[in-house]
Amino acid sequence: MTATLAAILGLTILGVPITLAVDRRAHGALLAGLSFLYGSGAIFLVLLALSAAGVRWTLAVVAAAALAVFAIAAFVAMRQPATGKRHAGARPHVIDLLTLGTLACYSLYATLAPLWEWDFWAIWGLKARAFLEIGGIDWRFLESRWNIFAHPDYPLLVPLNFDFVSLVAGGWSDRWMGPLFVAWGAALLLVARALAARETTPLFAALLTFALAAMSLSLDLGLAEGALIAFGGAGVLLVREALREDDAATWRHAALMLGFAANCKNEGMALIVAVTIALLAVSWSRERAAARLPRLWPAYALAAPWLALRVAHALPTDIVGGSVISRLMERLASAPEIFAFLAERLHRPWFWVALFAGLLLAPAAARRRERFVLAVTALQIVVFTSAYFVTPYDVKWHVVTSWARLTGQVAVPIAFSVFMMLAEALRGEDAPSLLPAERT
Repeated sequence: MTATLAAILGLTILGVPITLAVDRRAHGALLAGLSFLYGSGAIFLVLLALSAAGVRWTLAVVAAAALAVFAIAAFVAMRQPATGKRHAGARPHVIDLLTLGTLACYSLYATLAPLWEWDFWAIWGLKARAFLEIGGIDWRFLESRWNIFAHPDYPLLVPLNFDFVSLVAGGWSDRWMGPLFVAWGAALLLVARALAARETTPLFAALLTFALAAMSLSLDLGLAEGALIAFGGAGVLLVREALREDDAATWRHAALMLGFAANCKNEGMALIVAVTIALLAVSWSRERAAARLPRLWPAYALAAPWLALRVAHALPTDIVGGSVISRLMERLASAPEIFAFLAERLHRPWFWVALFAGLLLAPAAARRRERFVLAVTALQIVVFTSAYFVTPYDVKWHVVTSWARLTGQVAVPIAFSVFMMLAEALRGEDAPSLLPAERT
């Protein structure tokens, strides 16, 4: 475990100047959470770049490359003016101890045994170990038709983070990979805590963070869900904050987080598209859309390298294999049964019932101010359910093995928004608008 903790600390240190290069005003919980996320994303890009350049991974080579990234980011950060509004730090509250207790319990769960999920053995962990054996991305492994079960088209942020931990440890061991998932979840909670503190009291911010802990800490250890929930959740919440404050640095953070989410899983690619469409939907005017959409370019820029490599190496995507149209037409005839099965297999149904009840109880004005997150969540669910109508696999099997994980990916931002709606209603008339620029 010592090597894993050292790797997590190293990633956090690497991410500090990157965070400050994006926004010199970052501090406290926001700086801590974003630093680990940026460090995790940066080490993925370092290993990807070294592999693309044909440089074999060794700890010395990777450390030198990471040090170069650190130095460049630190130089940019020192020259970056700390302009714009500086928010007060998230003041601690006694309820934060409950969140810390939840993280402690999750840490025990994550380190009870070596990672045990089948998808870790067959996809994420298998790729990481295959790459570590040759000191780089094994394109022959990914291109081989015998390894199609390993989903060669999936992005590689998570396997390459596993490889970084293994390089620090001096060899492969999946016994102590679990703390990585604790770090991803904790980073998201720190970001959510900092953003909530800007809008509400320490009590409400602490309560919200404690409530989000159950959704931020993925139980699917060894899979990419933990990283995707962290990067995707942070990205959506930061876009929401950027709409509220119209702050350029927050837009940069949001776009970069979404770009790293796209490098976790294919659903992260879909998330960028959902965010883009949702921004169009809530902008109302061509001028607002023209001002906002270009701010997402870093997300698309970060997603582009893996998409290009995927095309260059002809890595297939199973969901679109065969005749998609014929499967769609066949499944449309069974749409009521499919939707009924989705409802039957809904993960944490009482959570979704509570969210729906919260939406009904919230004032209409609050719902309008949260329309961005509502639109993103709705679009993601539409994409997820649509995939079951074209899947080449048995629909029920596909739902059973993925529906809980997919709905878990969208839970944090929508829970944050509904909580803030209700908190605003409880605070009364003097609550700040989430989109001040759009008030008339």
